[in-house]
Amino acid sequence: MYIAVVQTNPKAGALKENAQKALALLDELAANPYPPDLVVFPAYALCGGPLEGLVASDAFAAECLDVARDFIARAALPTLIGSVVPRPLEDSYSFICEPEILYSKDGKGGALGFVDFENSWDYDKRASDVTIVLDGHTITVLQDDFPEPDDDFSDSEILILMLAKEYHNTNSMFTSSQQLNYLRSLAQDSNAWIVCVNLVGGQDATVFDGASLLLDNTGAVVEAAGPFVEQLFTHNIPLTDLDPSKAIPERIGRNADHSFIKPLLPYEADWRALTLAVSDYLGKNGFTDVVLGLSGGIDSAVTATLAVDALGPEHVHGVLMPGPYSSEGSISDATALAQNLGIETHTLPITLPFETFKSVSQEVLGQEGSALALQNLQARIRTIYLMHLSNTFNWLLLNTGNKSEAAMGFSTLYGDTAGAFAPLGNLYKDDVYGLAAWRNRQGQIIPPAILEKAPSAELYEGQTDQDSLPPYAELDRILHLHIEDGLGIDQIMEFARLESDAPLDINLVEEVLRSVARAEFKRRQEPLAPTLGYQDMCLDRNWPITNGFSDHSRNLSSQRDFGAYLSMIYSGEFPNGWDISAN
Repeated sequence: MYIAVVQTNPKAGALKENAQKALALLDELAANPYPPDLVVFPAYALCGGPLEGLVASDAFAAECLDVARDFIARAALPTLIGSVVPRPLEDSYSFICEPEILYSKDGKGGALGFVDFENSWDYDKRASDVTIVLDGHTITVLQDDFPEPDDDFSDSEILILMLAKEYHNTNSMFTSSQQLNYLRSLAQDSNAWIVCVNLVGGQDATVFDGASLLLDNTGAVVEAAGPFVEQLFTHNIPLTDLDPSKAIPERIGRNADHSFIKPLLPYEADWRALTLAVSDYLGKNGFTDVVLGLSGGIDSAVTATLAVDALGPEHVHGVLMPGPYSSEGSISDATALAQNLGIETHTLPITLPFETFKSVSQEVLGQEGSALALQNLQARIRTIYLMHLSNTFNWLLLNTGNKSEAAMGFSTLYGDTAGAFAPLGNLYKDDVYGLAAWRNRQGQIIPPAILEKAPSAELYEGQTDQDSLPPYAELDRILHLHIEDGLGIDQIMEFARLESDAPLDINLVEEVLRSVARAEFKRRQEPLAPTLGYQDMCLDRNWPITNGFSDHSRNLSSQRDFGAYLSMIYSGEFPNGWDISAN
């Protein structure tokens, strides 16, 4: 069976656009002297995703049906493609769209049947897999999911995993040992070929990594698509040669796959994910150029370099905005970076508007303003400049903040929290340095002085970040345990004691967690940022802004002690007259 695997990058909600793109590809494949017997797209390839609130739109539901019917009628080759289809809500004229696989052959087809339309009330009632027969060959299809350990596919010749798997880290990719070993075992245990086709592309905070694979029934990788790029591959699967009665060959080593796949290093994969997120966010939202402030610091340097790699230097515009406390090195370092990147720069000093504002404030209020107000004023003047350029030239403003600063509230509302997209918004400061070091190994772009200097917002004479924050290595360790792992003070202290000979100071941990809680109101106004598998500070963590809870040490040294707390509650006796029953 000659099969084509299409790793595609759709736009969420753009049903007609995505369909036309897929149909044009099918027409091109059909015109070949030897056209494929089956073309396989990923899950959600027709509708894009994540769809979020679109799934509850009746207008979107109607569009899904219109496009699905048209696609099925016009598809030039036998095709499997992921989309969503509307299912009526119980006792309602409204619909909810649910994931489904569409099939088409000779102008006919429909939904494979993952959604049970007979049970509109039961949203959990879905088929885990669907088996079809094409030209006498048995094919089992799984939609955006992996098989359960006890699933038996020994009767199938091909297993097709149609996925929309988000990039979380290198361990989540099919090029990792864990993922490859799982797919190899699945192929060998089932004595079946494995088609693993994954979505690719950036969609708001999500990045799909692609890296689709084809494995033969021995577990060897015989074709692969690259990570983070649209790509198509074809292969002639010799199904007539399969004999289920034959013993399955011994498992092969990774060396046999090197001609098809190349595992990525962690920062290499993150860099490629971020550049894809930036390019797709702009392209899918109708922008071509970005503007950002160049402070001479690490965050703006990495953001600018990412933007150039994503868009090209002609589409990136840097703005130097020296103020009364800017060091000479900040200007020279930012200029050197811009020259290395080959980008256009504009220099817009903030001293004159800063002094004018202080003068007006003195005249009207009788004072220039508090020290904090004057520090924040500088950041806000810089944002006015950036937004002025953004509006004037239709350049999208990139935010240059990182997660460590956002978590601690080390930012100025309507100042350095401004921007439409924050490439580094879900990366801790130490990871920003890690990205910079990796990128410089590919070619020296970021000046060494930027990597070596102490981070500073330069809002007063001699300021450094460590005036207000703990050292980033220590801070990031605490933040990661609290935000990514969801740990409180006692758990952080216990975990730190067990994992390292360098215990944490409990007073520091308490202060960091208090700062994180106090800054919740700022983070709700932070720009969108690619998650890369981290906890998004608003979308995932989502603690209340008005929040009276304050964590403190309870001397709980282990989970066992916490269990003792629970047993005290549940062992209580009920007073007479209380009729309590638990079901």
